Amino acid sequence: MAYDPLRAAFEIREQLVSEKRRIAFFFGAGTSMAVGIPGIEELTARVSERIETPFDEPWDRIKSELSKDADIEAILNRVRIYRELIGDSEDIEYNGINGAKAAKALDSAICHAICDIIGDKPPKGLESHYKFAQWLRSLCFNRNYPVEIFTTNYDLLFEQAMEKLGIPFFDGFIGSVNPFFVPESVDAEFGGINGISCPPISWTRLWKIHGSINWYNQRDTELKQGRISRSSGLKPKHEEELLIYPSRDKYMQSRKLPFIAFQDRFHKFISSGERLVIVLGYSFSDEHLNEILFQGLRSNPHLAVTTFIYESLSKELEDYCKVYRNLAIYGPDKASVGGLTAEWNTGSDKISDDYNSFWDEEKKRFTLGDFNCFASFLEEFIGFKSAIYNQPLDTSITSHDTQVK
Repeated sequence: MAYDPLRAAFEIREQLVSEKRRIAFFFGAGTSMAVGIPGIEELTARVSERIETPFDEPWDRIKSELSKDADIEAILNRVRIYRELIGDSEDIEYNGINGAKAAKALDSAICHAICDIIGDKPPKGLESHYKFAQWLRSLCFNRNYPVEIFTTNYDLLFEQAMEKLGIPFFDGFIGSVNPFFVPESVDAEFGGINGISCPPISWTRLWKIHGSINWYNQRDTELKQGRISRSSGLKPKHEEELLIYPSRDKYMQSRKLPFIAFQDRFHKFISSGERLVIVLGYSFSDEHLNEILFQGLRSNPHLAVTTFIYESLSKELEDYCKVYRNLAIYGPDKASVGGLTAEWNTGSDKISDDYNSFWDEEKKRFTLGDFNCFASFLEEFIGFKSAIYNQPLDTSITSHDTQVK
């Protein structure tokens, strides 16, 4: 038994062009790494280099306390455990962190270091994100339901691409001066629910499950209350407390944190009805998100999850496909569909160079696990290239001109 890459690509295309089936994309770190944004290991190393006195000592202690391989998210989680234990006290110390102000300052220093690193212009540019956004523009405005994007990435690459091409999207924040998070708007379906209206079907939904470098806690001194706000794309001020990676605190000032609201939205999306979820750039290393995904696969027989991976198909992923027959995983060397795993084989035929977005003829590899190739695959649907690919663009969020042009 073997899988034909050409036939597989055509079947994937048929899944994507269905207008009646609700579709969502679940994008992990691999989609940003494809354009040169550092992955979790490199990001941890680069943050470690940027942490300066007086934060370097507690950073090193926490890293040693966890393990030498602890990543940035594990370190942030430990810092927030200490913040929880310290509370508002300035007299309590944990692991050399003295009081609430010091704990908050350490948290802020780490998050701003992340912002400085992944807020830079992606080394390989935004062409692939433009291609994806162009596909949204050309095909998705005629769908019966909006396209939903769930992502664990903190960066602003999808936002920049959609804004540059004039593609409307909604991310749960409302306002123009200091946009603020409205959890009720995330739950609303088309037509409104409980008096809450929602954007038109043609607006893409963008749900950032692990936060964003332009989210922060805003304290209103006049109203004496806080709320979660989003900056307009420029780097937040250093005194602002950024919301990157889910905090251990589930609620703040009686408001649902975006992290929980977006995870609930993902759970709700996959739990019932005809659904297609395209997973790309995700390593299945987040147990909490895995459980949401697997619960949907168990409970909803009308859910299809199509996953593209960059590395070889592992035994663990093969086993997932045997348990969940509505999960299909396409790797560079082989695929697992309907619980059956087999290698790719084109027979004696050579696949035309016209289809090189999904097949590397020289290496005999299926390439849709690379976001750059996947974006080119979507571009083939459209039949033309956007002129914007050839226009110079400063994609750094530090440039005010980029935001207002």
